Parts: sequence; structure tokens; C-alpha cells
Amino acid sequence: MEKPEFPLVDIYDSHHVDLIPEEENLKKAPATELLIKDNHSLLYDKDGKTWRYFLKSEFFEDTLVNRVVAHTLYNPDFEVEPVWEYAGEYHIEDLKEEVLRCIDYDEGIITQYEDADIIQKEISICFSFEDVVAVLNKYVFDVDEDLILAEQKRREENDY
Repeated sequence: MEKPEFPLVDIYDSHHVDLIPEEENLKKAPATELLIKDNHSLLYDKDGKTWRYFLKSEFFEDTLVNRVVAHTLYNPDFEVEPVWEYAGEYHIEDLKEEVLRCIDYDEGIITQYEDADIIQKEISICFSFEDVVAVLNKYVFDVDEDLILAEQKRREENDY
């Protein structure tokens, strides 16, 4: 079975972005996620390929009782395995466009530490998948707050 090269940039619901550093991050999931057959994700890998996936578990059966229990009383985690579906090829400009759109639709998650225009500028000058991942890590997923604050202070000092 063909599978993507990690890390993956996950664009889901057409306007949210996530970073999946390794397949290990997809090894456990709550029952409610196992009930979803289309998670509305398009994942971009470093090799220029896009992917879709769903999660399956040999320990969970999709029955009416399990659905009701998972959505109301108890939503346990299960060991899962992603099932990958190759979705096509992409060019770096396609990925950048998707990330920029996510920033436009952001509700304060991506822009929690830095203004949208700064992140958009950084994304727009990326030349590779690795560049995009580095920018997302810097401003969203692996933030060094001291570094960001120092950059903001430098920008403010240069404005005066």
C-alpha cells in the first residue's frame, strides 16, 4: 500500500491548516472519528503528492449502539490505522495558495502569535514544501514566543 512521506500539511474543511509530523500522530483516535468516512482533509507531502485518508480500527465496530454511546456517554480512544488514498500531484504554488486562504479564514489560531500579514508574507516567499513547514512551525505549531516577540520589537523599532 502506497503512503505519504511525512510531515504532512493538512488542509481540512477547506480553510483550516494542521501539521502532521509523523504517522505516529494518527495511531489513536476517539470513536467519533472512526465514524467519519470523509474527514474533509487534503494532505500535502514533501514529494508533491496529495492524499486523503480515513481511520480504521479492528477494535471498533460501527453499530447504532456504538454511535449513540460515542456521541452521548463515552467516546473512548482506539488504536487505529490510517487508510491512505492517493489524490494527485501538486505544485508548491498550490500549497501556498491553500495556506494563504486558511490564514484569510483564520479565527485566531494561526495568528495567535503573529499578525496575518507577516505570516502571509513569509508563506508567499516560500520556495519549497520544507519552507512552508518551517514557516508554519515558526508561527503556529512550534512557536518560540521569545523569538517572535524579539522580531516584533525589532519591527516596531524600525517603524519609528
